[in-house]
Amino acid sequence: MIGIDARKFFDFGIGTYIRHLIHEYAAQQPSREFLLFVAPEDAKTIIIPNGWKSTVVRYGKYSLSEMFLLGRKVRANNVSVFHSPHYTLPFGLASRSVVTIHDLIHLRFPQFFSPLHRAYSYVMIRHAIQDSQLVITDSEFTKFDILRSFRIKEEKIIPIHLGVSKRFKVMDDRAEIAQFRSRFGLSRQYILFVGNTKPHKGLEVLLRAFKSIIPAFPELELVFVGGLLSMDKRLGTIVSRSEFTGKVRALGSLSDEDLVLAYNAAEMLVLPSLYEGFGLPALEAMACGIPVIVSNAGSLPEIVGDAAIVCETGNHGSFAEAMTSLLRDAQLRNGLIELGEKHVVNFSWQLTAQKTMNVYDRIG
Repeated sequence: MIGIDARKFFDFGIGTYIRHLIHEYAAQQPSREFLLFVAPEDAKTIIIPNGWKSTVVRYGKYSLSEMFLLGRKVRANNVSVFHSPHYTLPFGLASRSVVTIHDLIHLRFPQFFSPLHRAYSYVMIRHAIQDSQLVITDSEFTKFDILRSFRIKEEKIIPIHLGVSKRFKVMDDRAEIAQFRSRFGLSRQYILFVGNTKPHKGLEVLLRAFKSIIPAFPELELVFVGGLLSMDKRLGTIVSRSEFTGKVRALGSLSDEDLVLAYNAAEMLVLPSLYEGFGLPALEAMACGIPVIVSNAGSLPEIVGDAAIVCETGNHGSFAEAMTSLLRDAQLRNGLIELGEKHVVNFSWQLTAQKTMNVYDRIG
């Protein structure tokens, strides 16, 4: 039996990973036995695939009880392969185990985290890579980032790119897009950012770049989807300045359906991150037929290939120039859209699930 820690089922990033793996396993592996370990608050909401089992785990996420008691629960359920989709691999597992490490953000940007948080992350990641049989990463970049920091054999790390849901596509129904714009009061052209507002996302750079192009494009707006700018006092202070009045919008979290429409209605997506383990919004935007601008940080150049404009990390002038070019040069814009639509077909959750299942079979 394969056990999957699904306690982050509804989380923003890791939850997307868990949900798509479960969906694809149910379709591709109908005869395999799976057991989901779920959080109590999710137990009545998660739809368990036919033939699968689930068990409630009452230990808090990132708690000592999780680390020392979850392993006992896994053993009691006769799991042969246990997959932790995050770096918190419990102690005391009798089964073979696989862990997915999405990034090393806590180690690369210690200034953004408390000393306790940094120490916890380092100890847990080191334990996960030492005690698991194989380690999955979302990118080649994260694989080599791990090799830089920990003593681990290179062949133990298996990079498997994430996929893009088929729901992300070019919407032909312009009336539906118009209705979305009306519901959210988006009457103007806008540049889009999708993600949380954590410091490593580089949003100060994006705001500075946007400010510098406002005189040339006075009707343009900057729209944030995901985290709220008010959650970061510094960002909130910047946005409150007069030059941004009526030009910056934060829509918060959107449903999957509205997120597709948000991409389709945008002029472009900009990801100015200082570090990324993957960068899924870039591919989602390409699938929805809009051009993409990213920084040259982390895995982003690997993920977008030649299908996006890649700017110097932290250089707001570079981003401002790229945004201006896309707004003024229709040929450049259309060329990137075409490249993006061709590029994104290489990323599917079906393939991600197949490769991940192969990892289970290697150790099972």
